[in-house]
Amino acid sequence: MIENGNDYQYAGLMSVYVNESPQLLKRALNSVLKQNYPPADFILVKDGQLTEELESVIRDEHQLFERADIHFIELKNSKNLGLGRSLNKGLKACKNELVARFDSDDLSLPQRMTKTIEWFREHPDTAIVGTQIYEYDHDEHHPFDIKQVPIDYEHIKKESVVRNPFNHMSVTFKKSVINKVGGYIDVPLFEDYYLWLRVIRAKYPVTNLEDVLVKAHVNREFAHKRGGMHYLKKELHFQNILVRDGFLDLPQYLCNVLIRGTIRLLPPDLLLVVYKFLRKL
Repeated sequence: MIENGNDYQYAGLMSVYVNESPQLLKRALNSVLKQNYPPADFILVKDGQLTEELESVIRDEHQLFERADIHFIELKNSKNLGLGRSLNKGLKACKNELVARFDSDDLSLPQRMTKTIEWFREHPDTAIVGTQIYEYDHDEHHPFDIKQVPIDYEHIKKESVVRNPFNHMSVTFKKSVINKVGGYIDVPLFEDYYLWLRVIRAKYPVTNLEDVLVKAHVNREFAHKRGGMHYLKKELHFQNILVRDGFLDLPQYLCNVLIRGTIRLLPPDLLLVVYKFLRKL
């Protein structure tokens, strides 16, 4: 069991923008409240102007968090700045060393943070702890896919040059480590992936738990959003950054461009099949 020491208190961190679903946001925030090991603080960054429906949910949940003795901090960007910049802003308001990411449309199982904090207690040098997730559309009890990520450090390091080795909405990390490697950097669609690579290169211990501890809401039409020339340009931009910064050698860069670039141009239905296959490797 976890001891209630200040060293293992943590802050929750979430960013919300105008296109979020009020219903999903409410459920996501409730899943934080239902954690068996709840946060000491919760930082919510409003990334630009929100709808009145979203603001109403936030007001109601703010009161519930405070009643549960969780300090609820609201920050607001005057305009939409994107996920990476919003999370950097939220990080500055986090008083705790441990920071848990929560997405505004995903559900964390009640035992997520208990298991995560127990890992940190047993392995205090760890910088990042993530989990497995399953993805659902309309019914959280019937996932249509499980997104598996490598567990131990060596496999995470090996996989990191090919694909994102963490499920962003499941991670808990040390604020000091994230600050030392430069925090989130504005690389559209790949802010978190780029961050993990810098942590791994700095040789901090990282891990993923083998448990599925987050239910991630993913519209089945996500394949339409992850393909096409628009996404391909961002993919190539990211790969160019990685080879420029020395994360990839030329052969791996060419391999990534060929494989990942080709995947982006597949028809959506075929792209979805490929995603499901790759996630189970």
